[in-house]
Amino acid sequence: MKAFNTLLTFLFLITVKSAFAQGQAVTINSPDKRLSLSVFTTDKKLVYSVRAGNTPIIKPSALGLKVDNTDLGDNAQISGTAVLSTINESYAILGNHSVAYNRANEADIPVAASGRKFSIIVRVYNDGVAIRYTIPVESKHIDGEYTAWSLPDKVTKIAWADFHQSYEGLNYVTPVAKIPEGKTIMSPVTFEAGGYYVSIAEADCENFSDMALVRNGNVLSVNFPFAKSGWDIKPAITQIPLNGMYHGKQVSPWRTTLVARSMNELVNSDLVTNLCPAPAAGSDFSWVKPGRALWQWWSVGSPKYEDQKKWYDAAAKLKWEYYLVDDGWRYWQQPGKDQWALLKEVINYGKTVGVKSLVWVDSKEFRKAPERKAYLEKVKAIGADGIKIDFIPDATDEIMQWYAETMQDCADLKLLLNFHGSVKPTGLRRTYPNDMTREAIRGNEYHMTRYNRVMPPQHDVTVPFTRLLAGPADFTAVILNPKELESTKFTWPHEFAQAIVYLSPITHFADQYQYYLDSPMFDLFQQLPTTWDETRVLPCTSMGDVVAFARRKGDTWWVGVMNGGDEREIKIPLDFLNKKTQASLVYDGATNNSVDRREQTVTKHDVLTIRLRPSGGFVAKM
Repeated sequence: MKAFNTLLTFLFLITVKSAFAQGQAVTINSPDKRLSLSVFTTDKKLVYSVRAGNTPIIKPSALGLKVDNTDLGDNAQISGTAVLSTINESYAILGNHSVAYNRANEADIPVAASGRKFSIIVRVYNDGVAIRYTIPVESKHIDGEYTAWSLPDKVTKIAWADFHQSYEGLNYVTPVAKIPEGKTIMSPVTFEAGGYYVSIAEADCENFSDMALVRNGNVLSVNFPFAKSGWDIKPAITQIPLNGMYHGKQVSPWRTTLVARSMNELVNSDLVTNLCPAPAAGSDFSWVKPGRALWQWWSVGSPKYEDQKKWYDAAAKLKWEYYLVDDGWRYWQQPGKDQWALLKEVINYGKTVGVKSLVWVDSKEFRKAPERKAYLEKVKAIGADGIKIDFIPDATDEIMQWYAETMQDCADLKLLLNFHGSVKPTGLRRTYPNDMTREAIRGNEYHMTRYNRVMPPQHDVTVPFTRLLAGPADFTAVILNPKELESTKFTWPHEFAQAIVYLSPITHFADQYQYYLDSPMFDLFQQLPTTWDETRVLPCTSMGDVVAFARRKGDTWWVGVMNGGDEREIKIPLDFLNKKTQASLVYDGATNNSVDRREQTVTKHDVLTIRLRPSGGFVAKM
């Protein structure tokens, strides 16, 4: 994952010009000149705004950290000339496409506030902007943050998520006024306004507490729900690259505003990963391999030792790369053998049928560095290829640093990572590509009969524009058991489409293996990729209503469509094809647990007309 086109950095002076009778301003443009970000002072308060041409994207909004009881956004002035640098690089990525392009203009703007000196660092991309703060030297405590986003006047709809410790709240699409005022919601938050799609999030969170948001009127502001009294600033850990430093200074995470002219630009943006460090020099992540995983917990509960060969055999028949041994293996016992010996036996069996193993663990086993390293070495020694870490504490500054240290330890041991019961990602899979996926989403664990859990259809067609904009999500996709689909009547094509639309380089399939082996879509399950060379969001897509993606791997296109709660008809032009091809088309069947599968020849001139049941879907391979 080595970046090339070396980071170009050159210095020159930007004139700090008078923009208001009472203030100063620095304006930075995107490389294509379309977006501009202005930082200025008005009434001695730090403010910024974002425009796309003449269209206001973010109206003048507050800036500032509160450090040692001092608001660095108040009694402030831009204190000197800004320093500009240019970023121009590309790198491989396991995602919506195979290569990410990182091109931006960056400015380091010196500021003085209440006797404290620091900088506001801004980056402006063609598809968004980002802002972070340097921490004044000798600061002791972060009390809070005042960064805000003042929304434009005519927001047509906004996608957002309920507060939840591990991001497992429901997601909604509503008018702005329907977001509970004064209550914490989770980012990313995405809205439509003025012909643009705008998404608010954070990037490169290394040792700050996780950022959530609070609405007051038409303004969204930074909130730290897991650190209400702030936290003490700790010395940087020099042994790992993710230590909260940037160009030798302690910094906050980036506060990001993605600005897209279409849903296609929105979903394909690499803004969040672009803002994160490249892997450390000399790193080799060629061993990181995506794939599909079978697992047992969702469908039948804790894994039983005597059943494991059947699960590995089923994964092999499906041609899936991985099997996850989930919670329950730690209680295995047989005469003369403890759980570790038995786990090694099943992992060894998996190797004989060509299936690699992932192992579930509880984070409490290794919250501290020495125990963590010893435990991970034990997992590696028995032959596992990856680890799923669950039940992670609140995302405080210390726990965010624990994530970084864990990614480093797993990289050292060549272990793939899946964080569950976790915080959202902030792009650091660029630094550690072994951080394959994480939960931090209300996935199919919230649609299962044994816990009397039922998911509303709108959630499924909202998360591609909220949580998934932060990074891959382990939704644990594709329920086929008719009993489990009885409540909401999700259809089989809708369920299959989850594995196409929801990016997860290792995709864990939720259901009992027999449902996949007996499925009329069995051959498609055998062939489905989990990472892509190209992604197109199709024109019929509407946040909270219906979502349709076309994704290409090599010369094969896959289409996944998920419908919300209302019956509808959509049209899909096949203009992304470049030649006549044979297609497998899977429509909703007569019932929610059946399909209408057709094999036919299609060309780029064809337009598919698809009638979707409520909670229905469509899948195609071309």
